[in-house]
Amino acid sequence: MNRSPLGGSDELILDGTLIESDRLAGVRDNANDLWSSQKHKAFDGNAQFRSSPDGTPLWVSDAEPGSTPAITAARSHALPALYKAAADGLPTLADKGYIGAGVGIR
Repeated sequence: MNRSPLGGSDELILDGTLIESDRLAGVRDNANDLWSSQKHKAFDGNAQFRSSPDGTPLWVSDAEPGSTPAITAARSHALPALYKAAADGLPTLADKGYIGAGVGIR
């Protein structure tokens, strides 16, 4: 496996988190509030991030509405760059929320 220019790591980490926020305006097609997270039963923003295996942050996305699934937010913000990294020999580790994310996402 190729060594990364990012501190010599052999992989990246992809994860997301819900960040509590004040209520923002927005309604989905089904009339549910766009920023309401069913996971936390609160108003949240969904942020995706990449880090090195030791937890050093490398990149953070813009926030998506809390109702956005992790895989959907990652497809919008993170996966294109991670596919290129995988093609260069740098895979990405992710949790089960990213099943089906594509090449190089494990």
